[in-house]
Amino acid sequence: MILLQQRSLHLINPFKANTNTLLKCLGPHYYNIRQFRIAHDRNQKSFIGQTMTFTRLSKQTFLHGKFGQIRLISTTNVNEQGNEHNDLFNRNGDKQPSKNRKDEKSNQNHKDNKSFSEILDLLRLTKPEIPKFAIAMVLLCISSAVSMLFPTIMGKIIDTANPEKTDVPDGGIEKQTKIFGIPMPSTIHIFSKDVATSVFYGSLGVIFLIGAGANFGRIVLLRTIGERIMMNMRVNILGKILLQDAKFWDYHKAGDLISRLVNDSTVVARSVTQNVSNGMRSLISGFVGMGMMIAISAKLTAYMMIIFPVLLFIALVFGRRVKRVSRDIQSQLGSLTKVCEEQFNFVKTIQSFNNEKYEVGKFKKEVKKLYNLSIFEGKLNGVFYGTNGFIGNTFLLFMLTLGTYMVRQGNLSLGELSSYLMYTTYSATSVYSLSNFYSELMKGVGASGRVFELLRLKPSIDPEAGQILNVNGDIVLKHVHFKYPTRPHDVIFQDLSLTVKKGDHVCLVGPSGCGKSTIAQLLLRYYSAESGSISANKHALNDVNIKCYREQVGVVDQEPTLFSGTIRENLAYGRKDVSDEDIWKVCDLAYCSHFIREFPEGLYTIIGSKGAQLSGGQKQRVALARALLLGTKIDEDTKQELMDREGSRLFDSEGRTLLGPSILLLDEATSALDAHSEDAIKNTLNLRGEANLTTISIAHRVSTIKMSNIVVVLDSNGNIVEQGGYYELTSKPDSELNKLLRKDMEKGSVEIKGKKQSIEDL
Repeated sequence: MILLQQRSLHLINPFKANTNTLLKCLGPHYYNIRQFRIAHDRNQKSFIGQTMTFTRLSKQTFLHGKFGQIRLISTTNVNEQGNEHNDLFNRNGDKQPSKNRKDEKSNQNHKDNKSFSEILDLLRLTKPEIPKFAIAMVLLCISSAVSMLFPTIMGKIIDTANPEKTDVPDGGIEKQTKIFGIPMPSTIHIFSKDVATSVFYGSLGVIFLIGAGANFGRIVLLRTIGERIMMNMRVNILGKILLQDAKFWDYHKAGDLISRLVNDSTVVARSVTQNVSNGMRSLISGFVGMGMMIAISAKLTAYMMIIFPVLLFIALVFGRRVKRVSRDIQSQLGSLTKVCEEQFNFVKTIQSFNNEKYEVGKFKKEVKKLYNLSIFEGKLNGVFYGTNGFIGNTFLLFMLTLGTYMVRQGNLSLGELSSYLMYTTYSATSVYSLSNFYSELMKGVGASGRVFELLRLKPSIDPEAGQILNVNGDIVLKHVHFKYPTRPHDVIFQDLSLTVKKGDHVCLVGPSGCGKSTIAQLLLRYYSAESGSISANKHALNDVNIKCYREQVGVVDQEPTLFSGTIRENLAYGRKDVSDEDIWKVCDLAYCSHFIREFPEGLYTIIGSKGAQLSGGQKQRVALARALLLGTKIDEDTKQELMDREGSRLFDSEGRTLLGPSILLLDEATSALDAHSEDAIKNTLNLRGEANLTTISIAHRVSTIKMSNIVVVLDSNGNIVEQGGYYELTSKPDSELNKLLRKDMEKGSVEIKGKKQSIEDL
């Protein structure tokens, strides 16, 4: 993502891109760049313009911005004297100086090397399947060898029809012909009862049967290899994606990732299995065919060699274009999937605004782009195959004419010419198939770039790093500075400091956009603070193993995420081995057992995608129960005290408390509850405090704020302006909490008598 602000270029989460793509992103702004100055420092050159800086190192060009750098695959450099500006930034589009052509050639070589490395990366995907792939190649050789027998057999059979070939030579002894060791009778008739004829046809039948079996085995093996590669690739990609932090998801849409996971991986897997097999088959057929052609007539073959460089050149040019178009098609498929995913997710909103036609139009626009790209690819294929077909047929006609002349001259027999023409067809088809193999391989390379980008992802937080530590203690945010990567100009926190004591229930309040939810995301380690420190139980969160830490933290959002499936599956999402008895206990604590029991299927009720079958309040209570079920172990004295007073209803069969983990984050988690349900939840949260478990809630409703024992008020700039108990703060007429609540109530058309009236009785 590129952001231009105040004529300065900022790069956010930069990825590899070519210059044209970059300039499209910049739009008209890049035309402002006119003059550069050149700084010499050994091999380093800096091209400094009004809005961006270029640095060239080792024939690679980087564009530097405030937040990172992006490597440009192809650029045109400013000349050594610095008298002329870069023509890429010239609106008039003048031709480049001749001195830059050498650099263009260097860039082209870099592209070729990059394509070769991408092909190698593609072929490395077969490494785990090498034994099976080797067997498939052996079977391929067998089936190809059998196929290449046919022209020779056909030529020999045709020659038996020539009386001059079947006459007994002087001396009265008939010379017996053999085809690859198989005795061939001098005359062949399909209905002949001659033993030699029967042996001949029987032997050929066995050979053809072996070829068919080898072909069958090859196809099955390659399909198995392809499916395994595709399966492993998809699993690895998903594993990489799920380890990424929130910053990654800020830049990537789910639809595009799904497209890479499903569509691109299919293209890649097939390009290195079935396509490679077809390429190998064509290569074998081409070499064997060429060898047989030379053996039959070296003179004809010499003429034939003229066509191969032409076809090879066409294939190379075509393959490069196909690679680019394929990459564009896969990218557009990702964009199309993004649009579909968004429309399906928000279909109710679309319907409520009567925007069905608008969304169909938006979808049609994306489909049209895909259509145009596909049509262009079709035209490329048409030009390629049409050109090859014309050249091949014309040259074959020439070879037939020349071969006929050689038969008349006695240099070739009719059978040899027939065999030669068949081998010519095989060889031409092989070249044709090899060019098709190359184009399909380029499609795979085009798709592989999007796949390998995900396979090479490394999590910003190593899931295996860090110590296994207990975080049930005071939570301290000290001098925290933070801004979202997608909004680098918008500072959320400047020098934020906050302490949450163990066992407290702290409520964060403030105007929308002040950073309340951001604190929760920092505590969940979705993001990392730019500076300052965050610790729990005197352990810096960065030093704690992320998996261990998140096992001790629960979260319930205003719009809780529920998976399609049963209520039980959702409740037990964090603890797969939990018993139904413990689930019912936690449902009682979250005040959701009564409505679950009313369903005919109880815990096994299917709730639909995102919990569509449940109301907002029901979803919130199910999500709260899921968080409480995570549980934790508490000290024995506290446990015994709670057991004496509450019995076993607060503990599972393993002795863990069912009051949730050490830290529970509630982001407007009770906003959809009625007063009676909220009171029941309040009792459960009070029990958490008695168990010395920490709760941090985010709220706007007075009833929710009252649940806490500490209220922290933030202003619109993310600064803490006030904190204390609810009744302590509301007893002061001019307190920030009173002002905030008064403002909210005025927005809700609730009359308040007097500006300084206390609202502690609300």
